[in-house]
Amino acid sequence: MSKKKSLGTSILKAAFGTAAAGAAAYSSYAYYIFRQAFDSAHSRFHPNGPVSDSLMLAEGSDWLRESVRTDDYLQSYDGLTLHAVRVENHPDSSLWMIMVPGFHRCALDLLHLMREADARGFNMLVLDPRGSGQSQGRFTGLGWPEHYDLISWVNYLVVLRPEAKITLYGVDMGGNTVMNALGDYMPANVKAAVEEGGYSEIREELVFLADKYTSIPTRPFLPAIDLFVKQFLHFSMKDISTLRQLGQSEVPLLILHGSDDVMVPESMAEDCARACRSDTELVVLSSTGFGGCRYHEDYADVIFDFAKKHSS
Repeated sequence: MSKKKSLGTSILKAAFGTAAAGAAAYSSYAYYIFRQAFDSAHSRFHPNGPVSDSLMLAEGSDWLRESVRTDDYLQSYDGLTLHAVRVENHPDSSLWMIMVPGFHRCALDLLHLMREADARGFNMLVLDPRGSGQSQGRFTGLGWPEHYDLISWVNYLVVLRPEAKITLYGVDMGGNTVMNALGDYMPANVKAAVEEGGYSEIREELVFLADKYTSIPTRPFLPAIDLFVKQFLHFSMKDISTLRQLGQSEVPLLILHGSDDVMVPESMAEDCARACRSDTELVVLSSTGFGGCRYHEDYADVIFDFAKKHSS
């Protein structure tokens, strides 16, 4: 072989090697982001760790022990066993709230709101989202598969208590779950919805969080991340839209957001309010960060006044 041909072959091999290494690096980083965002066993895209039944030992747990509590289960559309805590201290009341906790949270993380609901005459069904608490599942869908789970729980409660006047409530990923559900069929029992700190689109929140926690811009990796989403979760981020779901909603919606939220931009709450077709109220709580709305003095009044207004 001539020196010229040998040099050309070496350059070609080097080029292919560089391209292969680049493709492997691209795929590896996309898989890393996918695992952080969607794999419950590996994610760190949350400022706090998961919460478990240890909350039963926290302040207020006596109330839960003394309540009329039932553990309910159902099968998800994709074969997972899902769990929820039903608290029914007001058998003569038709007021119900279905609560959806946030990212990597379980039902008992909403103990504070459960007590408030009970004090105001509401019964409640509080969900363990897939992959948390007693619900099966390895992957979270950031509010998309979960919205089908929520619809299943709504139908479950309607069969169980046909007279129920239901308010849906969700916080951060649970808020996105609620908003996605509003775009599908809701029985007449669902009178109102409240979401706190939810994001407008899964793709945009994924980019926002990944860029916050890593030093590499994430948007160019979205096509590869979406391949893993389709492989493991069986939907495409390109095909779904919370804003589109809100454009089909007929349920009155209250949107709560903290003015100092650094995890979900306030602009996303504004986008959701503009997109929603139903009656919508946007309340931005001042000097409040991510997950901090519960500590605002007006928090419970705003939520339950809205719920009762639309359930009367």
